[in-house]
Amino acid sequence: MEGNEFLDKLASGKIRRRDFNKILAGAGLSLISIPLISRSGKAAVEDHPLIFTWAGYEEEGFIQNYIDQYGEAPNYTFFGDEEEAFAKLRAGFKPDITMPCSYKIPQWRDAGLLAPIDTSRLSNWPDCLEAVKNVPGIVVNGQRHWVCVDWAQTSITYRTDLVEIEEESWGLLWDERYAGRLAMIDSLIDGVMVAAIYGGAKDPYDMTAEEVQRTKELLQEQLPLLRFYSNDMTTVQQALASGEIVAGVTWNDSALWLQEDGVPVKFMNPKEGAMTWTCGISLQADADPAKIDRAYDLIDAMLSPEAGVYEIMEWGYGHANKKAFEMVDEADLRKRGLPKNPEDIDRFLASGSFQAAIQNEPELQMMFEEVKAGL
Repeated sequence: MEGNEFLDKLASGKIRRRDFNKILAGAGLSLISIPLISRSGKAAVEDHPLIFTWAGYEEEGFIQNYIDQYGEAPNYTFFGDEEEAFAKLRAGFKPDITMPCSYKIPQWRDAGLLAPIDTSRLSNWPDCLEAVKNVPGIVVNGQRHWVCVDWAQTSITYRTDLVEIEEESWGLLWDERYAGRLAMIDSLIDGVMVAAIYGGAKDPYDMTAEEVQRTKELLQEQLPLLRFYSNDMTTVQQALASGEIVAGVTWNDSALWLQEDGVPVKFMNPKEGAMTWTCGISLQADADPAKIDRAYDLIDAMLSPEAGVYEIMEWGYGHANKKAFEMVDEADLRKRGLPKNPEDIDRFLASGSFQAAIQNEPELQMMFEEVKAGL
């Protein structure tokens, strides 16, 4: 990507979350080389907490209440994926707040990285959806180590003018008619789990040896059909827009942005169930005690209905605060594939394959690397 194109996409919001750091890595730039900055552009302020997160969450729409309270944004530094973040934290990096997704919490908690969260200090907590308050593995022995900020789904975005579908299914990614025009996310949770779900694993996140073998065989069958694996949603979206690929695994925001650009795509509701994910925010065990009050204020700002409206409208993701849905027009929610009523949201969150901690992660990661290497 040319420099001007990168800056244009960054400014317009076309590059977010995981994409930002993947592009930097591809250009040979280190995250460590990026100074810690506030959203206002000022140098890092010692009084503000440091948040270690995906690129994109520094946008003012997520933190406006914090800015209104303190006059400027907190400090940010970014990771490209949670494996990178975990390694950096284990190596001694000490932010005050991190933003892992829920399936990683047991691993991070067991490693001693997370501190309990006192939800009585969060004014917006009573308005959060019950379904995201009770994500499995988050509360242990009465202590909560994470609160949900947002949620959405992983599925297939496909070109409705280039693909013929009788029944929506993950099987599209194994359809030989579209060989060389399919794409997968290059990750364990969004790559291997897709094959496990399609293969009928009873619990994709805790597979038997037979289910692992079936998943491996499906990934091997799929490999020659793929145009590419990628973690960069910008690359996937560009390939869908140009017709280089006709279908790819994405999050639901990709379909929204492509539709807004006039590309005829649909975000699939596969008969086997989409994958539902929840991401959020945690306090670090090594957080600076002097910054804890502001850390709680930052968490509360990100749980506010105003932040929720911003995320729903700009990113197309669901938000933890049910009041945000009351503030968004039903037609806008429908366009984003989101329900309006809390009861419908709870059913929506329970409808797919809910991402959970991967029990045999090292084995699966090794298997995945072998498949991609053609072994």
